[in-house]
Amino acid sequence: MSYPNWFAQTAQNNFTTYLSEYAGKPNLRFLQLGVYTGDASVWLCNNILTDKSSILIDVDTWRGSDEQSHAEMDFSDVEKIYKEKINNLSVISVVSDTVEYLIRQRNNFMDSYDFIYIDADHTAVSVLMDAELSWPLLKSGGIMAFDDYTWGRHLPPSKTPRPGILLFTERHKAEIDTLVINDQYWIRKK
Repeated sequence: MSYPNWFAQTAQNNFTTYLSEYAGKPNLRFLQLGVYTGDASVWLCNNILTDKSSILIDVDTWRGSDEQSHAEMDFSDVEKIYKEKINNLSVISVVSDTVEYLIRQRNNFMDSYDFIYIDADHTAVSVLMDAELSWPLLKSGGIMAFDDYTWGRHLPPSKTPRPGILLFTERHKAEIDTLVINDQYWIRKK
Protein backbone atom coordinates (compact mmCIF):
# COMPACT_ATOMS: atom_id res chain seq x y z
CA MET A 1 0.00 0.00 0.00
CA SER A 2 1.11 3.56 -0.67
CA TYR A 3 0.98 6.07 2.18
CA PRO A 4 0.92 9.88 1.90
CA ASN A 5 4.12 11.80 2.59
CA TRP A 6 2.57 14.38 4.92
CA PHE A 7 6.06 15.53 5.91
CA ALA A 8 6.85 16.76 2.39
CA GLN A 9 3.41 18.34 2.08
CA THR A 10 3.31 20.37 5.30
CA ALA A 11 6.55 20.25 7.27
CA GLN A 12 9.66 20.04 5.11
CA ASN A 13 9.85 23.79 4.40
CA ASN A 14 9.88 24.59 8.12
CA PHE A 15 12.46 21.86 8.79
CA THR A 16 14.71 23.34 6.10
CA THR A 17 14.28 26.91 7.33
CA TYR A 18 14.59 26.40 11.09
CA LEU A 19 16.89 23.39 11.44
CA SER A 20 19.58 24.30 8.90
CA GLU A 21 21.60 25.96 11.69
CA TYR A 22 22.17 22.47 13.12
CA ALA A 23 23.27 20.80 9.87
CA GLY A 24 26.39 18.68 10.34
CA LYS A 25 27.03 19.69 13.95
CA PRO A 26 28.32 17.01 16.32
CA ASN A 27 26.57 15.56 19.37
CA LEU A 28 23.05 16.61 18.43
CA ARG A 29 20.09 14.84 20.02
CA PHE A 30 16.70 15.10 18.33
CA LEU A 31 13.46 13.59 19.61
CA GLN A 32 10.49 12.86 17.39
CA LEU A 33 7.16 12.01 19.03
CA GLY A 34 5.00 10.38 16.39
CA VAL A 35 6.79 8.96 13.39
CA TYR A 36 4.36 7.33 10.93
CA THR A 37 6.36 5.99 7.93
CA GLY A 38 9.55 7.86 8.84
CA ASP A 39 9.69 10.52 6.13
CA ALA A 40 10.81 13.17 8.64
CA SER A 41 13.32 10.73 10.14
CA VAL A 42 14.97 10.08 6.78
CA TRP A 43 15.09 13.79 5.97
CA LEU A 44 16.60 14.67 9.36
CA CYS A 45 19.29 11.99 9.09
CA ASN A 46 20.20 12.90 5.52
CA ASN A 47 20.16 16.67 5.90
CA ILE A 48 20.76 17.69 9.53
CA LEU A 49 22.02 14.83 11.70
CA THR A 50 24.91 14.04 9.38
CA ASP A 51 27.69 13.90 11.99
CA LYS A 52 28.22 10.35 13.28
CA SER A 53 27.92 11.53 16.89
CA SER A 54 24.37 12.86 16.37
CA ILE A 55 21.26 10.78 17.03
CA LEU A 56 17.52 10.80 16.42
CA ILE A 57 15.14 9.09 18.83
CA ASP A 58 11.79 8.16 17.29
CA VAL A 59 8.85 7.27 19.55
CA ASP A 60 5.61 5.82 18.20
CA THR A 61 3.12 3.07 18.98
CA TRP A 62 2.56 2.24 15.31
CA ARG A 63 -1.05 1.51 16.23
CA GLY A 64 -2.55 4.65 14.71
CA SER A 65 -5.33 6.59 16.38
CA ASP A 66 -9.06 7.11 16.05
CA GLU A 67 -8.53 9.57 13.19
CA GLN A 68 -10.69 8.69 10.21
CA SER A 69 -7.72 8.41 7.83
CA HIS A 70 -6.06 5.89 10.15
CA ALA A 71 -9.02 3.50 10.04
CA GLU A 72 -8.10 2.53 6.49
CA MET A 73 -4.39 1.92 7.24
CA ASP A 74 -2.58 -1.22 8.26
CA PHE A 75 -0.24 0.10 10.94
CA SER A 76 1.86 -3.07 11.03
CA ASP A 77 2.60 -2.25 7.38
CA VAL A 78 3.27 1.41 8.28
CA GLU A 79 5.80 0.24 10.90
CA LYS A 80 7.42 -2.16 8.42
CA ILE A 81 7.86 0.66 5.89
CA TYR A 82 9.31 2.89 8.64
CA LYS A 83 11.84 0.21 9.62
CA GLU A 84 12.90 -0.26 6.00
CA LYS A 85 13.40 3.50 5.61
CA ILE A 86 15.54 3.94 8.74
CA ASN A 87 17.70 0.88 8.15
CA ASN A 88 21.35 2.07 8.30
CA LEU A 89 20.44 5.49 9.74
CA SER A 90 21.38 6.89 13.18
CA VAL A 91 17.95 6.36 14.67
CA ILE A 92 16.89 4.79 17.93
CA SER A 93 13.35 3.54 17.46
CA VAL A 94 11.16 3.20 20.56
CA VAL A 95 7.79 1.47 20.42
CA SER A 96 5.85 3.26 23.14
CA ASP A 97 3.05 5.63 23.91
CA THR A 98 4.70 9.07 23.99
CA VAL A 99 3.40 10.01 27.44
CA GLU A 100 4.66 6.73 28.92
CA TYR A 101 8.05 7.26 27.26
CA LEU A 102 8.34 10.84 28.52
CA ILE A 103 7.35 9.91 32.07
CA ARG A 104 10.14 7.32 32.06
CA GLN A 105 12.58 10.00 30.84
CA ARG A 106 11.55 12.89 33.09
CA ASN A 107 14.19 12.31 35.76
CA ASN A 108 16.94 11.59 33.25
CA PHE A 109 18.31 15.03 32.45
CA MET A 110 21.21 13.36 30.66
CA ASP A 111 18.54 12.95 27.99
CA SER A 112 18.39 16.52 26.78
CA TYR A 113 17.47 17.44 23.25
CA ASP A 114 18.33 20.15 20.74
CA PHE A 115 15.05 19.62 18.87
CA ILE A 116 11.74 18.02 19.81
CA TYR A 117 9.05 17.38 17.20
CA ILE A 118 5.52 16.75 18.47
CA ASP A 119 3.38 14.87 15.96
CA ALA A 120 1.84 11.94 17.85
CA ASP A 121 -1.74 11.72 19.17
CA HIS A 122 -3.57 14.76 17.78
CA THR A 123 -6.02 15.32 20.64
CA ALA A 124 -5.57 18.59 22.53
CA VAL A 125 -4.87 16.83 25.84
CA SER A 126 -2.25 14.51 24.35
CA VAL A 127 -0.45 17.32 22.54
CA LEU A 128 -0.40 19.36 25.76
CA MET A 129 0.92 16.38 27.76
CA ASP A 130 3.62 15.63 25.16
CA ALA A 131 4.71 19.27 25.26
CA GLU A 132 4.70 19.63 29.04
CA LEU A 133 6.51 16.35 29.66
CA SER A 134 9.16 16.97 27.00
CA TRP A 135 9.75 20.66 27.81
CA PRO A 136 12.19 19.96 30.69
CA LEU A 137 14.17 17.73 28.30
CA LEU A 138 14.64 20.51 25.74
CA LYS A 139 17.93 22.40 26.03
CA SER A 140 17.94 26.17 26.43
CA GLY A 141 18.11 27.53 22.90
CA GLY A 142 16.57 24.33 21.57
CA ILE A 143 13.63 24.19 19.21
CA MET A 144 10.24 22.55 19.73
CA ALA A 145 7.90 22.12 16.78
CA PHE A 146 4.25 21.13 16.78
CA ASP A 147 2.81 19.58 13.65
CA ASP A 148 -0.77 19.94 12.44
CA TYR A 149 -1.53 23.30 14.07
CA THR A 150 -4.30 23.95 11.53
CA TRP A 151 -5.44 20.32 11.18
CA GLY A 152 -8.95 19.16 12.08
CA ARG A 153 -10.94 22.38 11.87
CA HIS A 154 -14.03 20.27 11.14
CA LEU A 155 -13.59 18.37 14.42
CA PRO A 156 -14.46 19.32 18.01
CA PRO A 157 -11.55 21.34 19.52
CA SER A 158 -10.71 18.57 21.98
CA LYS A 159 -9.91 16.29 19.01
CA THR A 160 -7.38 18.70 17.47
CA PRO A 161 -3.82 19.81 18.39
CA ARG A 162 -4.41 23.57 18.27
CA PRO A 163 -5.98 24.09 21.75
CA GLY A 164 -3.22 22.02 23.39
CA ILE A 165 -0.54 23.99 21.54
CA LEU A 166 -2.12 27.32 22.50
CA LEU A 167 -2.45 26.31 26.16
CA PHE A 168 1.19 25.25 26.24
CA THR A 169 2.54 28.35 24.51
CA GLU A 170 0.43 30.66 26.68
CA ARG A 171 1.62 28.93 29.85
CA HIS A 172 5.28 29.18 28.78
CA LYS A 173 5.13 32.54 26.93
CA ALA A 174 7.93 34.04 29.06
CA GLU A 175 10.20 31.10 28.21
CA ILE A 176 9.76 30.97 24.43
CA ASP A 177 10.43 32.85 21.23
CA THR A 178 7.99 32.06 18.46
CA LEU A 179 9.73 31.18 15.21
CA VAL A 180 6.76 30.60 12.92
CA ILE A 181 3.05 29.84 12.96
CA ASN A 182 1.65 28.29 9.79
CA ASP A 183 0.47 24.67 9.38
CA GLN A 184 2.89 24.12 12.24
CA TYR A 185 3.87 26.05 15.37
CA TRP A 186 7.65 26.40 15.99
CA ILE A 187 9.19 27.85 19.16
CA ARG A 188 12.66 28.26 20.64
CA LYS A 189 13.30 27.84 24.35
CA LYS A 190 14.96 30.92 25.86
